[in-house]
Amino acid sequence: MKMIGRRSIASAVRLVLGFANVFVMIGAIAVGAALVASVAVPSFGAGLMDGLKGADVDPHSNFELTGRLTLLGAFLACGFTWWIINRLRRILLSVNQGDAFEFANVKRLQSVGFGLLGIQLTAILLAIVAPQAIGQSVTDYDFSLGSWLGILVVFILAEVFRQGSAMRDEQLNTV
Repeated sequence: MKMIGRRSIASAVRLVLGFANVFVMIGAIAVGAALVASVAVPSFGAGLMDGLKGADVDPHSNFELTGRLTLLGAFLACGFTWWIINRLRRILLSVNQGDAFEFANVKRLQSVGFGLLGIQLTAILLAIVAPQAIGQSVTDYDFSLGSWLGILVVFILAEVFRQGSAMRDEQLNTV
């Protein structure tokens, strides 16, 4: 199997990411609809949280701020994941076309870095509010050095791609 072009590893990965992106989008739509419904009808949100707790549904229970923040965090996590997958698919498309060091990929890699940063910040939010929303005590945020270093690596790779793009442009302008 070849590395770039039709029927390559890059196109297979792009296809798998596209398939995963469908499920991320379905999750984002479902969580977004639950968030909007919980704002419009607070008893819906209360019933949803009671169902997550495993308790009997009490339509008169109060749907607290932590429940809405949990749904917002889940929606943001899905949105950031969707954003990252789309940027990665566009990078793979340019790789398949033989133009990996185009300037647009620099911006796409930076977007991936910011998306990963958003996911980590959302994880902190969810570590604080999600246990409270289902009636448990707050858990500690599990600091993952590897995740934070991965974000740093993506930003470094964006700068490497910036240099590669500049070299490519210089080569194309050389007679």
